[in-house]
Amino acid sequence: MKKRTTPGLLKWIWPNKLKGRLTTLLVFVTITPIILIGFTSYYWFYNVQMEKVSANYQLLLDSERDALEKAFSNLMSVSQLLAIGGGIGDNLTTYLNSEDPRVKTEAFLTIDKSLTNIIYSNPGIQGLFFYFAGHPNPIQFESAPLKPKLFGMALEPNPFKSFYIAGQLYYSSPHPSVFNSSQATVISLTRSIPYGSGGMYYVYLETNLNQYIADVSDPSGEQAIYHLLVGSDQTVHYSDLPFAVQSGASLHEVQTSELRDYRQFTATGKNGWQLVSLVPKNVYEKEIKQWQIQFALVLFLSLALTVGAASYVWRMVYRPLQRMNHAMNRFSQKGDHLDRLKPGLEEFEMLHTSFREMSYRIGELIQEVESKEKRRGELEVEKLISQINPHFLHNTLNTIQWLALEQGQKEIYDLIKVFTRVLQYNMGKTSMIVTIREEIAALGDYIQLQNIRYDHRFNVQVAGEADIQDVPIPRFILQPLVENALYHGLVSEEGTIIVDIARYSDGLIRIRVEDDGIGMEPEKIGELLKGSSGRGMGIGIGLNYVKKMLDVYYGELASMRIESEKGAGTTVTLIIPNTVKGEGPHVQGLVG
Repeated sequence: MKKRTTPGLLKWIWPNKLKGRLTTLLVFVTITPIILIGFTSYYWFYNVQMEKVSANYQLLLDSERDALEKAFSNLMSVSQLLAIGGGIGDNLTTYLNSEDPRVKTEAFLTIDKSLTNIIYSNPGIQGLFFYFAGHPNPIQFESAPLKPKLFGMALEPNPFKSFYIAGQLYYSSPHPSVFNSSQATVISLTRSIPYGSGGMYYVYLETNLNQYIADVSDPSGEQAIYHLLVGSDQTVHYSDLPFAVQSGASLHEVQTSELRDYRQFTATGKNGWQLVSLVPKNVYEKEIKQWQIQFALVLFLSLALTVGAASYVWRMVYRPLQRMNHAMNRFSQKGDHLDRLKPGLEEFEMLHTSFREMSYRIGELIQEVESKEKRRGELEVEKLISQINPHFLHNTLNTIQWLALEQGQKEIYDLIKVFTRVLQYNMGKTSMIVTIREEIAALGDYIQLQNIRYDHRFNVQVAGEADIQDVPIPRFILQPLVENALYHGLVSEEGTIIVDIARYSDGLIRIRVEDDGIGMEPEKIGELLKGSSGRGMGIGIGLNYVKKMLDVYYGELASMRIESEKGAGTTVTLIIPNTVKGEGPHVQGLVG
């Protein structure tokens, strides 16, 4: 029985069919990471989440502590403005000591105006007043009406419980505001200021405690963070807990009796006082519990996806396998569309082989198309040159040349001879690649032809450095540039055209054609670059030809720039490499 059961169990776990094996593998590779990674990392993720929550609460508390420190510092700074020698104190001395009603009134108005400016320039100060000991009216210059019970109250000794004392600065524990219009809990500063010979007055300042301690609530609207303000003697000076904390109770007593259900964070001030934030544990652990719920949902979703994927294997893999094979056969025979393949199993490898054979054929076709496109560019260049019938034109010119010589027309003979040389260079049976020396010589023939044609000598100056005379360049580059200057630049034979060929930098040659003619508008420059100028171009075929030659023989390594200023002339600059890549001689044009 055992010998039969074991093979049967193994066959059930690892069946021979593709569907069964895929299902087993899918369940295994899904559940195993969940067990090994999910549960083993749970402990570390839990700690990270706890640390993150604690860090956020501590960061909030530190910012509240810093805000309180800033409030204490601001109270001290404002009180300094009210001391003798601090700004308003001198006017107070005048007010207290003067017997002259006019002087006393002026001092009073000055003090009142200064206090108003101080209140408006220090928004954190909720209110202030002065207390003059022994004066018939001890409380004066109050910024707002005081609560009735304060009238007749003496500030010596201070009526509020001390939080901490720094010299003449008496910081009180949080207490209700002394001003009639406010129900806020405040922290206050009382500063004693001596004046004259034995005189003393007091400055009282207060600021709203709620400006510095965050009131954080949960979504239900209940307070989520509570605070204790503890003095340097470890006694509680302030509490907003939902239960009463006796004023003056030690922090240790409160912690051991009633704070077991709160998570506690502490920040210490410069003078030893402490700000304690208390977060109910149900609020503190709320984010952790949400994360735990999310983790459980992900676990459940992973298991659900495993079961769903296993049941979907048959329709997702096996059946499409047969359809894809059929589709590839159609593609091989009729060119129908083939879906994307993902090789992995033997069946998919079979399909991939068919696709690979097809990809080889596509690659060959792409190479063929690229070769044809390259040849098409060459044919466009050759088409620009071959615009007339070279055989007929050459024979006709030879006939005219010898008839002119027989008739004694030496000028016509010379004209035809130069013109024939120009045509022979431009359209002859030569390589498309020549040297700079040959190009300059052909340019000289063209200039001589133009001088004969217009019966005067154009002032064309050609300069080429000696060490670059044998550098190869595409044929028929200079003539269109000079022809453009003659037709579109010069207005008379008095103008000058300068052709300068020199090294630009290592491996680059600069060709510059400059005229001092009428210049061109930007629109005209665009027409010349496109070869769409409506004006005749003579024997040349325009700057469009030059641009195409640069594209064919240099590509992005060459550049052409046109600079022109109306009334000042035009400069065309070519930057080309000193080598021509990948091109052999091209047979074109006249046949001798």
